[in-house]
Amino acid sequence: MHRFVVVGGGVAGHRAAIELARRAPASTIDLLSEEPCLPYDRPPLSKELLHGSKTAEQIVLSGAANYPNNIRFHAGVRVTSIDRQRQAVVTADGIAFGYDRLLLATGSRPRRLPAECAGDAPVHYLRTLQDAAALVPQLKADRRIVVIGGGFIGLEVAAAAARKNCRITVLEAQPRLLARGMPPMVSQWVERLHRDQGIDIQISTGVQAIRCDRSEILVRIEGGIIAADVIIAGIGAEPNIELAANAKLATDDGLVVDAQCRTSDPLIFGAGEVTSHPVMHGPSRRVESWKSSAEQGTIAAQAMTGAEVTFDEIPSLWSDQFDINIQSIGFPDLGVAHEILGDPASDTWTLVSLDGDGSVVGGVAINRGRDASALRRAVKQRAGSTFMQSNKVA
Repeated sequence: MHRFVVVGGGVAGHRAAIELARRAPASTIDLLSEEPCLPYDRPPLSKELLHGSKTAEQIVLSGAANYPNNIRFHAGVRVTSIDRQRQAVVTADGIAFGYDRLLLATGSRPRRLPAECAGDAPVHYLRTLQDAAALVPQLKADRRIVVIGGGFIGLEVAAAAARKNCRITVLEAQPRLLARGMPPMVSQWVERLHRDQGIDIQISTGVQAIRCDRSEILVRIEGGIIAADVIIAGIGAEPNIELAANAKLATDDGLVVDAQCRTSDPLIFGAGEVTSHPVMHGPSRRVESWKSSAEQGTIAAQAMTGAEVTFDEIPSLWSDQFDINIQSIGFPDLGVAHEILGDPASDTWTLVSLDGDGSVVGGVAINRGRDASALRRAVKQRAGSTFMQSNKVA
């Protein structure tokens, strides 16, 4: 195995290329990225980049600026097909890259508002460095910002805009914020946090239509019209599975891979947000997590070079909103019972989610990093709540 091809320049593809170069120094690794820049860290896009505490140069992934000689990085390259018979991927320019092992790390893209809803109004989405660069100059003091979607991306954008003294309205179609993945108690706490910062939160509010009217944008909701200067939508993500599906690889809300990151073709592997993989000894599901993507990229590379490895990373994510750090471990929304460490009326507390047997299945740590580490260990060991009590922050 001397030819490796990695499609996707996100953290999964980048980590995989680095690991392949380390494990197979005599090989060639072609890393193909559709974006026109070096691989970079995506989480800062909705945090540090928007409020100006970091620049684009500061979020380039470690090692990307000086790849080993056997990594050939190709920016601005779109792969359009996989020829499994010839063992090659083909780009939009008609260039073929042959492989002995192929990794698909094509990631995901923002879910778009229906065309009949958005009309011709300019709607911002946030996924790429280019998206962030287009949005930053729009966030000016006193501008009216409407954020559609009360998930983590929408709320982080709202928090960043608030720091620039914008006037913000968040519209969430569900009955609560963070309805996907967070227990109600966390949703309520986060809603209070944003309201206390002067953000107008409107839940159970769907957008019916958006249209331009001279110098402003009008957002029609049930019962009224909201006038805005800028519209930002954060309504979820969709996996980029088209390349895999067209090659007749198994897909199911993502590229289906096993615990060794193999697809239905033994020469093709998958890693990152595009994959649907076994999680926590349970059924396969797609996980949108930077940490999981990074780890899966490394494990996939090891499997591609013949190592007997298993990807068993506990899903986790973090969110910075104002001066609050929120860390979610495992699947806190799957708990049938909850225990609280600390005071939920404060800015420092932890929710622990338990299943029917009393085992920890997840949790949310707010400004309590040590609790997040203990939660990860508890979920991995299927420990009970006494584990958390004995490992809690004093």
